[in-house]
Amino acid sequence: MLDSVVFAFNAIAPILLLVALGWFLKERKLLSASTIKQMNTVVFRFGISCMMFRNIYTLSSLVDIRVDAMVLVLVTIGLLTVIGWLEAQVFTDQRRRRGVMIQNSFRSNFAVIGTTLAFALGGETARAVSSSMQAPTIIYYNVMAVICLTIYSDRPDRAVDVKGVLKQIAVNPLILGQVAGLVCLALREVIPRSAQGELVFTLKGNLPFLYTAVDYLADMATPAILILIGAQVNFKAVGGMKKELIVGVIQRLMAAPAVGFGLAILARNLGLIAVTPALFSALVGIYGSPSVAVAGVMTEEIGGDAELARQYVIWTSAFSMVTLFFWIVVLHAAGLV
Repeated sequence: MLDSVVFAFNAIAPILLLVALGWFLKERKLLSASTIKQMNTVVFRFGISCMMFRNIYTLSSLVDIRVDAMVLVLVTIGLLTVIGWLEAQVFTDQRRRRGVMIQNSFRSNFAVIGTTLAFALGGETARAVSSSMQAPTIIYYNVMAVICLTIYSDRPDRAVDVKGVLKQIAVNPLILGQVAGLVCLALREVIPRSAQGELVFTLKGNLPFLYTAVDYLADMATPAILILIGAQVNFKAVGGMKKELIVGVIQRLMAAPAVGFGLAILARNLGLIAVTPALFSALVGIYGSPSVAVAGVMTEEIGGDAELARQYVIWTSAFSMVTLFFWIVVLHAAGLV
């Protein structure tokens, strides 16, 4: 058990320290609100996009993409969406909060914190598995979030803007980075090889200046976004939404992982999927991560309760340091990570 505790601490502590640094910088007024907003935009559009590209590009081939894992994850987050809808009907009577509660039930910060966790727990193999599942997961996150927030917006007669949803997906930096990576993977299959089996052209080997720049931006993304999450922590704006916050935090950090890990183990026992430590490391990032940082912006644009969405980000980020430690200890002790 002590080994599991040490393992969990070493995985979580670096993330916690960077989040704490962000909070410290904000409290000491070394980061202003405008600076945080601008840095958020830069990191999201360039840093995370490059990180998504590198994650896919560093896969050896398209064969490394786990289709069975994709199906498992999509089925699970679909079930979590239904659970979130039921909770929203039971635990709040405010229409604008229901869409936010549903979004929080299935949508985690998988792209940033989840990938970081996967690498911390399982190394490059786990990061590769995590990367291969990001494109369909992020597309589901965006589409379903827009649908739920629109249905329960402050303008209930407004129809879901299908073109708007598709455009939002098409210009999402996470998706653009992954599509670019998939294109490179596909081209790699047709690029000639030398007599020694080496590719005659690679970005890293033939355009090192370009690949190195992308690599630098990708390395910058994770620490920057963690510091920015800490800089946006605000424990004072809870107001009259304690019930929704309590339900949402428990759903995101405890119920969602329990459902996700339970279905993975069930699928393994039924012989439907090969569950490896690398896959479970990726699943910890998908199901156990806090709410995605951009949830508040999207909610405000569509007409939901943006303050509740922001509070979910704050409180799930804070408590995830405890719940992730718990889940990692349990899973490591069970030999799953």
